[in-house]
Amino acid sequence: MTQNRVLIVDDERGVRESMKMLLKNSYNIDMASSGTEAIARLPEVQPDVVLLDLRMPDMSGIEVLQEIKLRDPNVEVILVTAYATIETARKALRLGAFDYLTKPFNPDELASIVSRGMERRKDVLLRSAEMEAIQQDYQSLCHEVEEAKNLITTQMRDTVYALLMSLELRDAYSGQHSMAVLWLTDNFARSMNVDKTQLTRLRQAALVHDLGKIGIPEGILNKPAPLTPADFDIMKSHTVLSADIVGNVEALAYLSPIVRAHHERWDGMGYPDKLAGNDIPWESQVLGICDSIHAMTSNRCYRPRLPIQVIESELMKCRGRQFTPELVDAMLATTLITDLHRAEDDGQLVLTNAQVRDALSDANDGIN
Repeated sequence: MTQNRVLIVDDERGVRESMKMLLKNSYNIDMASSGTEAIARLPEVQPDVVLLDLRMPDMSGIEVLQEIKLRDPNVEVILVTAYATIETARKALRLGAFDYLTKPFNPDELASIVSRGMERRKDVLLRSAEMEAIQQDYQSLCHEVEEAKNLITTQMRDTVYALLMSLELRDAYSGQHSMAVLWLTDNFARSMNVDKTQLTRLRQAALVHDLGKIGIPEGILNKPAPLTPADFDIMKSHTVLSADIVGNVEALAYLSPIVRAHHERWDGMGYPDKLAGNDIPWESQVLGICDSIHAMTSNRCYRPRLPIQVIESELMKCRGRQFTPELVDAMLATTLITDLHRAEDDGQLVLTNAQVRDALSDANDGIN
C-alpha cells in the first residue's frame, strides 16, 4: 500500500463507503461526513487528494474547496456531484479544483481520476522541491558573490592605501594633498546636494587622482623652486599615469576618465586633452577646483600658503577661464576654504586606512 492519502468528504455514508472499497487497496483512506469535519481534520490527515461532495448541508463543496486551497494550494480536489453543469465545472476549476466526477460514478472513472490527481500532486510537489532547491542554491550563490565582492573591495582598498603610502613616502605633500582634496571635495559636493552615486564617485576620484605621481621623478616632485617648462611637461603626465593606474583596477576603472581630466580647464587650455566647458566630466570640474584650492592653501617648499582673501580673489580671476563659473560661485558661497585651513591646522586631515575604506565605500557619512 502506498503512503498517498485520499480524504473522502460526503454526507452520504453509502457514497463514502463505496468509494473507500474501490480505493483502499491503492491509497490510505480517510473520511469525513461534512465540510466542517473535513476542514477540522486537514492538519491530521494531510491528504494528497480530496474527493469532495458539492452539496452538503453545512458547507457547500465550493466553500470547502476554497478553504482547502487557502490552507494548502497543492492538495488536488476532485468535486463529486449529481448535478454537474458547465457553469459548476468552470467555477470549480477556476477556484483550483483538479477535476469533477458525476454521481453515480463509474469505478474505473473514479480510479482513473484519483490516479491522475495523485500524479498531478507528485509533479507539483516535485517542482516545488526543485524550485526550493534552486532558491537555496541562488541564496547560497548570492552569499558567495557578496563574500567575493567584500574580498575584492578589501583588496582594492588595501592596494589603494599601499599605493598612497608609497606616494607619501616619496612626497609627503602628496599624501596630505590626497586627504585634503578628499575632505574638501566631499564637503563641497554635500553643500551642492549631489546624489549618492555622484558623491561616491567624487570621493573615490579625489582619493586616487594623484596616484600617477608615483611615476614622477623625486627631483621634480620635491623641487624647492617653481618647475621649469620641461619639468612641468613631465609633471603633467601624472594625470595620464593616474588614469592608467586606476583603469587597471577593475572595481575603480570607471574613475579613469574623471582622474585623467582633473587638470582640464573650462577655457580648453588645460591638459592632457585640452577639453573645454562641459566636455570635461562634471566630476573632474569639481575635482579640479578642489585640487587647486588645496594647492593654494598649502605650504609648499617654494612658497608659503596663500591667505584666504588671495585664494578667493584667484578663484574669481579664474572664473570662466580655469574653473566652471557655477562651481566658483558655489564654493565662494560656503566657508569651506576657511574650514580647510582650520582642519589642516588641527591635524584632522591624516590619511589612514579607515579613511581609504570609507572613501571607497558608499558615501553615507562625511569625511571627518
